[in-house]
Amino acid sequence: MQTQTVNITGTTCPACKKLIEKRIFTISDITGVNVDFKSGKSVIESNRPISKEEINKVLEELPYEAN
Repeated sequence: MQTQTVNITGTTCPACKKLIEKRIFTISDITGVNVDFKSGKSVIESNRPISKEEINKVLEELPYEAN
């Protein structure tokens, strides 16, 4: 299992946190997601490396972006 940290811009509240976590969980091989809405830091656990492009694809309709 791999753990990586990604910054996500646009997070402002607990609802943002839940929505982002739900969307990231739709990416294959994700085993865990924890978004800190105050800092924008997201810890992602997975069975393979997850690219920022993959994350941005599931967030594309929302006002958030992985960078």
